Amino acid sequence: MKPSLIPLQISLAQADLIIEALAERPFKQVVELIGQFNQQAATQFEANAATDSIGQFIVSAPQLRLLIEALGELPYNRVHSLLAQLHQQLASFTRGE
Repeated sequence: MKPSLIPLQISLAQADLIIEALAERPFKQVVELIGQFNQQAATQFEANAATDSIGQFIVSAPQLRLLIEALGELPYNRVHSLLAQLHQQLASFTRGE
């Protein structure tokens, strides 16, 4: 069974923070997700895009779990707004909005 895909609306700065958090995890655990984020960012943003530019990143449920775990290891003051936003988007996704 193919895992369901979850669209996330996040800014370029938030994507950078996610990649930073993932980079602290073991390489084998995150290499695919980091590559996926970089590829999705490259197709959506120009090289000189503003950090507040919003893009849509698609992840699977297991990837989202890994992403949230990695963010949880960074200082709270750096990630709390992103985690709240991801929670809100996930709630909307599960309700089918």
